[in-house]
Amino acid sequence: MKPSLIFTNNYYECDQTIKESSVPSICEMINVQNKDKQKNFLSEDEGLHIGYGKVVGCFPYKEQNQYTTDLKNREVAVAVLENDYLKATFLTEYGGRLWELIDKKSGKNLLYTNDVIQPRNLALRNAWFSGGVEWNLGVIGHSPFTCDKLYAAETTREDGMPILRFYEFERIRKVTYQMDFWLEEDSNILFCRMRIDNRNSEMIPMYWWSNIAVPEYEHGRLVVHATEAYKNSASGGIRKVQVPVDNEAGYDITYYENTISSVDYFFDIPSDAKKYIANVNNEGYGLLQLSSNRLQGRKLFSWGHIEGSDNWQDVLTKNAGKYIEIQAGVAKTQYECIPMPPNTVWEWIECYTSVDVKPDSIFNEYDNAVRTVDAQVENIWEKYDLNTMVADTKDSIGKKKFDLVRNASGYGALENRLREKLGEISISKHLEFPVNDDVRDWLDILEKNTFTHKDAHIAPSSFVVGDEWIDILGKSSKSEGKDNWYVWYQLGVMYKYTNRLEEALNCFKESLFLEVNKWSYHGAAYIYNEMKDIDKAVKYAVKAIELGTDDYSLCESCLKLLLNNEYYEFIIKTYHILGEEVQNNNRIKMYLAFAYVNTGNVDIADRMMNAEGGLDVVDIREGEITITELWEEIFKLKNPDVREEDIRVPKKYNYKMKVYSDN
Repeated sequence: MKPSLIFTNNYYECDQTIKESSVPSICEMINVQNKDKQKNFLSEDEGLHIGYGKVVGCFPYKEQNQYTTDLKNREVAVAVLENDYLKATFLTEYGGRLWELIDKKSGKNLLYTNDVIQPRNLALRNAWFSGGVEWNLGVIGHSPFTCDKLYAAETTREDGMPILRFYEFERIRKVTYQMDFWLEEDSNILFCRMRIDNRNSEMIPMYWWSNIAVPEYEHGRLVVHATEAYKNSASGGIRKVQVPVDNEAGYDITYYENTISSVDYFFDIPSDAKKYIANVNNEGYGLLQLSSNRLQGRKLFSWGHIEGSDNWQDVLTKNAGKYIEIQAGVAKTQYECIPMPPNTVWEWIECYTSVDVKPDSIFNEYDNAVRTVDAQVENIWEKYDLNTMVADTKDSIGKKKFDLVRNASGYGALENRLREKLGEISISKHLEFPVNDDVRDWLDILEKNTFTHKDAHIAPSSFVVGDEWIDILGKSSKSEGKDNWYVWYQLGVMYKYTNRLEEALNCFKESLFLEVNKWSYHGAAYIYNEMKDIDKAVKYAVKAIELGTDDYSLCESCLKLLLNNEYYEFIIKTYHILGEEVQNNNRIKMYLAFAYVNTGNVDIADRMMNAEGGLDVVDIREGEITITELWEEIFKLKNPDVREEDIRVPKKYNYKMKVYSDN
């Protein structure tokens, strides 16, 4: 059959809705890709950009922080590319994720596809789920679009072959990116042509990693053309180790079942070697991913094989089993962005196909395994020179206008309107960005120099970022918007984001003077917190809660501020004025249990931990062991004579993924 492309709906077991936070992401959050990675043990000749491009939150995006484990079958919009060899299914509502890649000759799925779409707190915006191939752009951590729609479009080549496109405007880096996918008629390769377009006049930090989930095969092996790798050591920081045998850990890391703790290995592929990574089962079969040279990095991530690691795998799935991730990126490691020059486009091609070789050629000396996969890669390269293909398809695919099929956000349209006002070029000549309701507020201020009156009880619809917007709001606050509480609030949020704390505080106070609102109380609380005026921070946080007792995001953020500053009595007192739904949220209950523990009410905290099968905090953050520490603290207080080595945290509460050593 000739390749086909259809847009349809499939049924998947997933959350009905993932709700956004009502308050902006203006305080630092745990990001395991950033945490403790500034420290490294690398030589001065490595030339990596460790820590460059770090962000502390997802602003101007809102956190996607409200979801459940109550999953139901529902329709999810998908796009399906198919020929005689492969069937590729993409989730258009979830970042264009490649969800399944079926090898039709073997009937096997080359990827790890989860049997549920179960959000958990592992991404920059909180909600994330495991499985398939996730396309991560812009900032260290998972993509802002992991659980969001992308624009979907289609076209056909002159020979009639269909091409699928996903694209969006990324607001932190202010770039467009597009992903074009197709199948050839006589090939078992999925081609993915990627393009990042920086239409800005300054250098920006750039990040890309294709996050490929594959089955953790019993006795499986990973193959990559490298003899060294950068590793996040158990004791913190980055070291360089040998491949295949990690000289620090003492075992062959390419047999990924050997890994103990959660670990990243970033393989240092020689510049003159082909860029690929393969995951092979004990029969010599599996997935091969290769690319043109722009995508220089390759990674193995394993959750490890201790109880806390198993717990993470279990909460992310139902019955799909364990997986690892093999990833491909524009940098050597995932702890860095790399500088992208102004007015520059980066393009590359990725290929996804099967590897099917004799087991003896893989499961002996590692050099022989590499030569075996090298040979298959060279065969592919002889037919499809990917570096040449990138250049040859720049105009015919990369810069071609496609037909829009499914809509997404309006922020690309907003950016174009802003650039038009400033006399600058648009973000793209060939990507279509229609105006949507999510940016109406900002179009108003561009056109009228103020916002249409906003009800102070309703959460802010969206946020923006950039010096241009600060200038626009600043001018508004001195003219048409001077009596508009919402103008002052949004300006305060932007000043907070750019660390102009005094100016931010003045804006929040002016907003409150014009109209009492919980949003400015929340913002001012965090300003006072950073200024170390903790009594005022707590006062404003409590006032925000009093005005918004039914708003989970607002209450959670303010209670976290109280908890971090050890105002335990205030947590207990404030909890009792919360709305019933907020009170019943298990993260809120966890904060309350900490407060009880630290005010001598250990028995109450213990009962809370064990009621109704235990305290299941759905949005425990990757790298966060708060619930583990809470259980340990309660246990020690109730068993003061217990030895540390005799404490066994129940698996339900064990989220520790490291076995620490002196290495």
